Amino acid sequence: MHNQLPQSLLKRGWLPCVLSFLIVMPPAAHSQQTPAPPQLQPVARPVTIQSFRVIALAGDGEMNDMGRGIMAPLVVQVLDQNGRPVEGANVTFRFPLNGASATFSNGQNSVSARSNADGQAAALGWRANGKEGAYEVRVTATRENEMGAATVKMTNVAKAVSEVKTKPKKWWSSKWVKIGAAAGVATAVVLLTRGNSSSPSITISPGSPTIGGPR
Repeated sequence: MHNQLPQSLLKRGWLPCVLSFLIVMPPAAHSQQTPAPPQLQPVARPVTIQSFRVIALAGDGEMNDMGRGIMAPLVVQVLDQNGRPVEGANVTFRFPLNGASATFSNGQNSVSARSNADGQAAALGWRANGKEGAYEVRVTATRENEMGAATVKMTNVAKAVSEVKTKPKKWWSSKWVKIGAAAGVATAVVLLTRGNSSSPSITISPGSPTIGGPR
């Protein structure tokens, strides 16, 4: 066999030395250290500040008449910390995905608009989705690292009924109640003064009671 060492080496005792050398000395490939992977530096993200105030100018608490296809206006205003209008803010209107809601002309449930010089932005071209019920429209406004948010509550109805509010007529405003009260006062005065001969006589005639002296 080719792997057998010469008998001369065995006799001289070189085999233990060779074996010990192979065990102590590792292969050259293992003596090289694997370089460590490069460390990834964390990416700094801009900090968003909740500094805008979003106010609903139209649409909050309103009803959408699905029967006649009349949708309530949906307008908000964006103000900064000092109450000044924010121009050029990116305002996003987002309707719910499920249940009573609405969609825009492109079939999406959200749309973005830019606020004008008065800080106002409106959602246009949307319609109720045909389901009755109340829901909330999520509105967010962002500009650079500043933002603000608000919720607008709306309701889809089959047909909006205009409520005519009439002022209820108070019972004490009736003409007959007033006349009865006057007569009651006059009767009480008569009863109180009947036993006192020195008091002036009471003359009761139709209309307001009159008080006069003896004739």
